[in-house]
Amino acid sequence: MESKQTIKLHCLENRVASGYVTFGSYWEKGILVIPNFKNDGMDSFVLQNENKESIPVQSRITAWWPDGSIKWVAHTADASKMGQEAALTAQIKLGEVSEETAELVSMIIRRDDNWLYIDNGVLSLKVPTGKNKADTLAEDIFLNGKLRVKKASPVLYLEEQGNENSTNFDLDGQTKVTRAYKAAITAVTIEEDGPLALTIKAEGSYQHQNQNKMKFCIRMYINKDSSDIRFVHTFFFDGDEQTDFLKGLGIRFDTVLEGRPYEHHIRFAGELPFKEAAILLNSSYPRLQPSVLKKQLDGKTWGYPADSDVEKAAADLPVWNRYFLYQDSADHYRIGKQTKPQCCVLSAAEGRRAHGAMEVCGEDGGILLGIRDFWQKYPSGLEVTNLADDNASCTAWFYSPEAKSFDFRHYDTRSYQMTSYEGFPWFGASPEGIAVTSECTLSVCSSLTAEDELNTFANRVNKPPVYVESPIAYHEKRAFGYWSLPERKTEPEAFLENQLDQLFDFYKNEIEARKWYGLFDYGDVMHTYDPIRHCWRYDMGGFAWQNTELVPTYWLWLYFLRTGREDVFTVAEAMSRHCSEVDFYHFGPMAGIGSRHNVRHWGCSCKEPRVSMAGHHRVYYYLTGDARIGDAMADAKDADLSLKNITYFQQKDETGPYVVIRSGPDWTSFLSNWMTQYERTLEPYYLEKIRQGIKDVSKMPFGLASGPSYRYEENGHLIYEGEDEKSPNMHLQICMGGPEVWWELADMLGDETLRKLLSIYGGFYYLTPEQKKEKTHGLIEKRPFAFPWFASDIGAYAAFFTKDKSLAKTVWKNLLNALIKIGDEAGFTPVCYATDDQKKAHMEILWIKTNFAAQWGLNTITTLELLRDALPDTMDGVRKLIEEMPGNEFHRA
Repeated sequence: MESKQTIKLHCLENRVASGYVTFGSYWEKGILVIPNFKNDGMDSFVLQNENKESIPVQSRITAWWPDGSIKWVAHTADASKMGQEAALTAQIKLGEVSEETAELVSMIIRRDDNWLYIDNGVLSLKVPTGKNKADTLAEDIFLNGKLRVKKASPVLYLEEQGNENSTNFDLDGQTKVTRAYKAAITAVTIEEDGPLALTIKAEGSYQHQNQNKMKFCIRMYINKDSSDIRFVHTFFFDGDEQTDFLKGLGIRFDTVLEGRPYEHHIRFAGELPFKEAAILLNSSYPRLQPSVLKKQLDGKTWGYPADSDVEKAAADLPVWNRYFLYQDSADHYRIGKQTKPQCCVLSAAEGRRAHGAMEVCGEDGGILLGIRDFWQKYPSGLEVTNLADDNASCTAWFYSPEAKSFDFRHYDTRSYQMTSYEGFPWFGASPEGIAVTSECTLSVCSSLTAEDELNTFANRVNKPPVYVESPIAYHEKRAFGYWSLPERKTEPEAFLENQLDQLFDFYKNEIEARKWYGLFDYGDVMHTYDPIRHCWRYDMGGFAWQNTELVPTYWLWLYFLRTGREDVFTVAEAMSRHCSEVDFYHFGPMAGIGSRHNVRHWGCSCKEPRVSMAGHHRVYYYLTGDARIGDAMADAKDADLSLKNITYFQQKDETGPYVVIRSGPDWTSFLSNWMTQYERTLEPYYLEKIRQGIKDVSKMPFGLASGPSYRYEENGHLIYEGEDEKSPNMHLQICMGGPEVWWELADMLGDETLRKLLSIYGGFYYLTPEQKKEKTHGLIEKRPFAFPWFASDIGAYAAFFTKDKSLAKTVWKNLLNALIKIGDEAGFTPVCYATDDQKKAHMEILWIKTNFAAQWGLNTITTLELLRDALPDTMDGVRKLIEEMPGNEFHRA
């Protein structure tokens, strides 16, 4: 029996089609069923490039439909063979394997109690099993039989501060002691073991003497016949923010260098080339010709006889044992070098944005080492010590020890609930359980590389390939729910498309203009603009970092799906990486819960499941198969069980304490988590919780309008306890991704009950208070259903499925009037507030709030899909609609 389905893929522009890549493929319900699917999937898919050449591809299922058919698959292949375009075919001929596939075997060639022995064809190495608390990730890395790296080890420096009497103190009188912590790997998991891709996850914590602090999770990616090993490093804060300050974080590679010290080279990729050596052959006496130095730095100095002037000079020249590159801000880096620890550091070069890669090479080989998003996630660094020795230490610093230590403490010792829009009056700023993920790549080489190869390597590390289908293909298959493709057939369509483009471009430019960079900040955007100070309210409690509030993640990812733009993918990827780590708790009493928007990402006393829900990152996970994002989504799967540890979700009666949640955004967030966990695993536990809640809501007197708070039980049971007319939370049901979660879930399960609930509620939201009172027999009248344009997507869903033209008109009226009014159709057009000495314009939108931006962008994308036919054909028609709005006022959040 044979089944064929083919999808077409392309590499995003500005991405390097080189090295191995993992990409996702989406299959509609019931289309793809592969009995007896093997772990590597080598006999289930055929991958071909533009020349119809077959490329080996390793595959794993990442999501299923409820009927057991395949929904998403992650595939790994060599991008240099794929090229710019490729075709993937699901071709199942059970029991048949191609000769090429049959020759491929696991890269783990042997294992014992202490080690995994690995050979990928060019690299061989051993990895500890985790049984004996090893302090290394890998040891004895050989390239074609020659030892190049003795070991790779996680590195942590903590600056421990206190007020005890000490000779080490700063100007504030605080003691400061920096300690090096040693990794203790307690678990090693082989996550993927196929002939093309091997993924090993190492987990543990850091130790100093008998003290454990901070946790880590580090994945190593090894591919067939590749000299690269990619490391994805996640740091978890598991200490005391009052005393534990981050001073250094990275991975160190002890590298074997052959030859004489002047044959030990160091190069940094950057705006200008930097290449030197442990001993620079630049001597006055004996005088060496300039050609000697040039040949040296070009790697052509081997074989000078012992009695040569070169050898005589080298014996009496300074030995530069340490070089480092330190990116201290998004706009400045410094290269320094040093002979000995007891001597000063010379400043060797400075620049704006380093490319984040270095090469350390001896007579017969060495390594290239690159950090992704090097300047974006400053303070980062690259360093080599003992360069003149046979064994040099090369470190990829995700947090450079050259920087001032990172302070995890809050900006104050109290909360400012009312004046600064912070969550609750009590202090709740704890980093315990937050994380941050960084990435570096080690490439082992057999000789000094060609002049431009280091920059090529840096570009590959920073801009790895991304393969996707076309927007049209995803749209036709309705991947990720309801969203529209761009169309400009009418004036209003063109206007809305221009606004969507201007909106994204504004935020893309703001990231650069406002320097929203840094290890713990890159990927997030700010919440509210301050037109008086011409800056964002970075210092005002709940007005600072966005932390997924009103789902800018959904807006950006749907905007990418409809445009296919690489720059959109880059911004959305950074946001998913940041928000899935820094903004929520991965362990501890609040595991799976996130922190509301604040000056510090973990600073708000309000802890919410909506911040951490899996839905924020599903697009990124399924398009790329990123395992760390998969971890983060799994961390949120049981977020509902943590509510018993959060005071404001609890109430008490004669039976004791119980948990109360809102239909949105609490229940909707749980549905997002459970839906994702269910489709990834088909665990019935999560499906039963989903169905229990839908069943309960369907029995409530007014469906999704009921409550909106319910007593909650851990089996997913929602207990209706009447109407709360004082609740201000109705708009929160729908502005935190609720409709998108509901309708994707309804389609996934084919649940007509949920579809009906959505159709009814979409219309109910727009009823007048009098109409609501009549429909609910007086039980709902005064409750605020605020920001009606927030409900555009669920209103559009209701109007689409019920064919309600009046509701469709109301939806467009509110959504359009939220952005424009008569006489003002500027929308998201920025204006200049200042020019600098270089005559560069500095732009702003005086009224902008990311709450508004994210919701308007998301709702417009979805409403265009559902109610495009109800949009007026001309801008005059749009103006007439807006004139019907009472007071013709803006409705911006």
